[in-house]
Amino acid sequence: MSPLHHISLLTKNSRDNVAFYTQILGMRFVKNTVNQDNHRMLHYYYGDYQGTPGTVVTFFIVPHLGHRYDNDHYLATIGLKIPRNSIDYWENRLQDHQIAVIRKGKELYFRDHDDIQLILEEVDQLPLEEDHQVHNEIPGDKQILGLRSTEIHVKEPEKTSEFFEKLLGWQTNQQKIQFNETDFIKILPTDTQEATHMGRGGIDHVAFAVENDDALDRLYHRAQEQGWLIEKIVSRGYFKSLYIREPGGNRMEFATLAPGFTIDEPLETLGESFALPPFLADQRAEIEANIYPEN
Repeated sequence: MSPLHHISLLTKNSRDNVAFYTQILGMRFVKNTVNQDNHRMLHYYYGDYQGTPGTVVTFFIVPHLGHRYDNDHYLATIGLKIPRNSIDYWENRLQDHQIAVIRKGKELYFRDHDDIQLILEEVDQLPLEEDHQVHNEIPGDKQILGLRSTEIHVKEPEKTSEFFEKLLGWQTNQQKIQFNETDFIKILPTDTQEATHMGRGGIDHVAFAVENDDALDRLYHRAQEQGWLIEKIVSRGYFKSLYIREPGGNRMEFATLAPGFTIDEPLETLGESFALPPFLADQRAEIEANIYPEN
């Protein structure tokens, strides 16, 4: 299993975002909820039919969000896997939707409305199991399998590599931490002292999967002992999360696999209503009244 859990980004337009990730990429809208650190901000989750960790991409909706400036440290690219014998289908589909796409071998490069670089790579894997396939026009044997990769850009890559090796035992080889045959992260150098500025399409964090609460607590204590910059450990309802800034300044999240997205709505109707985890349920009226308005 890949340790990738989810990737979270910023978008300025909820309608364009939903259309791109559900209608074009065919992901399921698995959760319509709120940013738990800012209750005025919507938080959308996309994934396979069950919202399985490792398939999930999330977006904070920030109306009127400005341009992003990727400079001294930032996260970039959403790498997604597609099953064997599906790349021609996806190249044609993207072109049919008037999306500029570049094909390099088994990879397709393209961008969404927020100028986010996406990469679809055909891998030698079977399609999703039937109970994980989304009910839409995309054939089950062509649907996106899940997350494959992302990039960590920092001024001093060796310090970020040391962070992953000391905390998790992950070794960097030629700027890459390879998790399995398909999945990886890259740690790449930046060449400017200009400060990064978050904006449209910026990646807020990448999250890695941790088996359960006990494993997360052990990781938390190890991070404390090693002196890393811990932001917080907190229950998000759908999972428990530990946030740490790696030495380059990018936010890393470590999230448990359970309990998942069905704690506040049934699997069959995930994403169809505005959902709040149980600890926010009694604030529903206030939260709904104060969501950032969109045009």
